[in-house]
Amino acid sequence: MASVGLLSAGCGLANDAQTAITGPLLALKDSDTVVEQNLQTVQTVVQSGEPASTSSIATTSGPSTGYGEISVSQAAGQPTVIAGFNQLSDDCLGLVFITTGGAAVLGQSQPGSYYFWVTGTTSAACDAASFAATPAAPSAWGAGDPSGSGWPLP
Repeated sequence: MASVGLLSAGCGLANDAQTAITGPLLALKDSDTVVEQNLQTVQTVVQSGEPASTSSIATTSGPSTGYGEISVSQAAGQPTVIAGFNQLSDDCLGLVFITTGGAAVLGQSQPGSYYFWVTGTTSAACDAASFAATPAAPSAWGAGDPSGSGWPLP
């Protein structure tokens, strides 16, 4: 995944790591904001303690096939990862939600919400389970802190 200053958000795929970028998330394309809003909807459900599948947005345990479907990895005792693919921009946006410290995901292990953005990727690479299984951020990704970026939207 290409990172727009998440945790240094990342994708488990080496070729996607080459497209990582750091920049203001306010630069999201209009169609990427649809993905962001869908991520927020699923995030709200997950943070309330409910399964992501109870969201009004379609979810899958596999790769996201488009902005109307969110990929979810929500294993018991592990950080939750959600990701959405924008087929119009070939971007993958996602979130790692860690409630208790422990297992690292994309280089993050402390409680919090960490956002990532991967540009120029494919639907198949926008898979929450793949990100959840990636403990370190790819070395090619730039560092960044999304807390000052304005994303997610208020």
